[in-house]
Amino acid sequence: MKRVAILFFAVSTTFAQQATQLFQDGTYNPAIPTPISVLGYDIGDRFTDFRNLERYLDKLVASSDRVRKIQYGETNESRPLQLLIISSPQNLSRIDEIKAGNKKLTDPRTITSKAEADQLLNALPAIVWLSYGVHGNESSSPEAAMLTAYQLCAGTDQRTQHILDNLIILIDPAVNPDGRERYVQWANSAIGATANTNSDAYEHSEPWPSGRTNHYYFDLNRDWAWQTQKETQARIPLYREWMPHTHVDFHEMGYTSTYFFFPAAAPIHAELPPEMKKWGALYGKGNAEAFDKLGNQYYTAEFFDLYYPGYGDSWPSFNGAIGMTYEQAGGANIAIKKPNGSMLTLRERAINHFTSGIATLETTVKYKKERLQDFYGFWVSGLKNPSRTKGFLIKEGPEPNRAARLARTLLKQGIEVHRLQEPATLDAQRYYTSKASKQSFPQGTYFISLLQPQSRLAKALLEPTAAIPDTFFYDVSAWSLPVASGLEAYMTEAALPASATAVSDVSLPAGRVIGGKAAYAYLIPWERNDAVKLVWALHEKGYKLTYANRAFSSSGQHFRAGAIIVFVHQQQETIHADLSRLASLHSVDVFAVKSGLTDKGINLGSNYVRPMKKPSIAILTDTPASIYSYGELWFLFDKEYNIPFTAIRGRDLGGVNLSHYDVLILPDGGDYRPVLDSTQIAKLKQWVQNGGVLVGIEGGALFLTKSRSGITNALLTSEKKEDEKTMEEKEEEKERKESVKRETLFEREERTRLDAIPGAFFKAYIDTTHPIGYGYDKEILILKRNSTPLQLAEGAFNVGRFTPDSLETSGYAAKTKARQVADAAFIIEYRTGRGRTVLYSESVTFRMFWTGLHKLLFNTILFLPQPE
Repeated sequence: MKRVAILFFAVSTTFAQQATQLFQDGTYNPAIPTPISVLGYDIGDRFTDFRNLERYLDKLVASSDRVRKIQYGETNESRPLQLLIISSPQNLSRIDEIKAGNKKLTDPRTITSKAEADQLLNALPAIVWLSYGVHGNESSSPEAAMLTAYQLCAGTDQRTQHILDNLIILIDPAVNPDGRERYVQWANSAIGATANTNSDAYEHSEPWPSGRTNHYYFDLNRDWAWQTQKETQARIPLYREWMPHTHVDFHEMGYTSTYFFFPAAAPIHAELPPEMKKWGALYGKGNAEAFDKLGNQYYTAEFFDLYYPGYGDSWPSFNGAIGMTYEQAGGANIAIKKPNGSMLTLRERAINHFTSGIATLETTVKYKKERLQDFYGFWVSGLKNPSRTKGFLIKEGPEPNRAARLARTLLKQGIEVHRLQEPATLDAQRYYTSKASKQSFPQGTYFISLLQPQSRLAKALLEPTAAIPDTFFYDVSAWSLPVASGLEAYMTEAALPASATAVSDVSLPAGRVIGGKAAYAYLIPWERNDAVKLVWALHEKGYKLTYANRAFSSSGQHFRAGAIIVFVHQQQETIHADLSRLASLHSVDVFAVKSGLTDKGINLGSNYVRPMKKPSIAILTDTPASIYSYGELWFLFDKEYNIPFTAIRGRDLGGVNLSHYDVLILPDGGDYRPVLDSTQIAKLKQWVQNGGVLVGIEGGALFLTKSRSGITNALLTSEKKEDEKTMEEKEEEKERKESVKRETLFEREERTRLDAIPGAFFKAYIDTTHPIGYGYDKEILILKRNSTPLQLAEGAFNVGRFTPDSLETSGYAAKTKARQVADAAFIIEYRTGRGRTVLYSESVTFRMFWTGLHKLLFNTILFLPQPE
């Protein structure tokens, strides 16, 4: 009975007392404040807002010589991003020495002998980074962070001291402060004097947009590799300063689950070393022993994989750490009743995260030397790179700005990047071609060698096709950065050319006006994404702009359709100085010409030159829009391109005067029909008839189809008539129906799992003569996910369509789903009266690292609205 008395705590004891009884003979320094002594309530009684979380941590720092706190950045809502550094005072006194020694381990080229390596491995403490609350509504982990910090700062028992002597513990108590605060303010306001444990209660049903994401509704747990968000951009330099040996990301999942910790589920990315499985098992065993003592339920090796490189477990794993996700049942307010009748409380959730955190620290201490040896071995083996591919080459092409940004992204992650200082001819294989051949590479080409310590991460981010060891994916199954950036890239088995030099920073190319002061017009090519920024800046200044619907050549320069023409005689005299300044600011070359007579193609006064309208833009927000889709659009316009728009809730559309807007975008999301009824649909139809441009993306596009709103005649591929199906399709459908009848439960679950497109590259053809296709090549790659394909439309323009051999590139897709995509529509434009309706079957803004497709959307917005 003694064990029961220790493990099942009395209600009258504080949470701190309860959790610290896990240290059965624990003693504590009374000078260190407990959470309840500062907060005025026990952890688990309510959610701690960010101000009080900060207040408690500041009290710890002020009272203990075991902890330091640094601010490494701030959020979009100006909340500080903070890190606690906890260890023994002796270790803290030599922080700089520890960081410098550990940094040497990450580059074995700086270590001159085995003796030096052994000396470092013996002298260094292990470094463990604990990240709490990356998803703001997975709310128990920041509560656990406070107790973990208290235990480490106040505990005077031998176990705690052993942890402090052997480890540097880095605690990020709230990775996503803005999302957490959004959730906590709602959760605390929704609960009454007594928690309602009924799962139907409002207090368990968080409203749109939820606190999961950051200010711009981005999932920070998918952003580690791409670094599009302010929080990630601040965290990565600090992470690279420390390069921890173990990293844990604390999460929550559905309230009906138990607790998950590593080993990870399959697939594990092929570039990660086999030691990942060994350490997953060791940490899993340590956690299991701690949970067994409490009688807590848990599971391992299910569902949460280690494949996509942008997670808080996988990205640290590609940086030598053992990166792990821990998932606690949650997603509820203070207390909720499970279907089996048991109660899940915030207190229990926080205790479990505290338990796994301490178990992880103790496991690291137990295997400290081996953990450090394997960490060092990770970088040693990274230098050797056993693969045949020795490097990747990325040409600047017509879009040097995107290439420069890609190089910057790699450099920020410690990946070495070189640049050709003179032209070179190398044996290389262009992405998605059959074999290598002699290729010419101009000066300025980027060369990323795989003979470097960071070869694993470099290969994972750059390779065109990642090895697929399984058919279940928790996230997308393809992501190659050069493909996402729309750049021309190659693999090579050749060594780094002698003319290539390492770069430590990459500046965007200097934009300039070529040809001096224009006497007749300025011409802006439309290949670069940043040309959109330049054009919008000119719109904001009130300049009159036109664009060419056909290609032409002038002054020895070729201009594709979409080129912007700024006639000098239509502008104020300030146009010359403004264009020069804006070209430099946005890194876009502008060409001055003296005549409207061109060398080839249309002349500048052609009927194929059309005036541009500065559009007024609205985007639907709130239910049923996807927070991710809306967030990507919000970030794209607000942060990346500085283009204003008006966010309108769908349920408010009835009171909106749509004549104030030229473009209305419906993001991806759920079914819009409950929000936009027949009256709103009629209103939208009339607005389009009068000249509006209505844009639907994924779920928004589905709403615009014939079977949903009837705004267009678009049909889904699943709505094919029987006489339109091929014999192969009919036979396959018949066989499938017969097979389903005989399936076991397991077989049906497996079929459901396998019958998906989690995120794979599909080829698409773009109509480059259509304004939406301006600035693009005829064939591009799209990240196709599980959205429903559209049939090629009659009586409309199929601006983008998937090719019959679409999935010949990268990622996993069920064969049946891939066949549905073949020759389906990607972008359809319908014309009604003076207006346009445009359907995108796939997102062109995915997580904001898929930059190569952004201009498709901007083309829609800038070129389709018709001037009065």
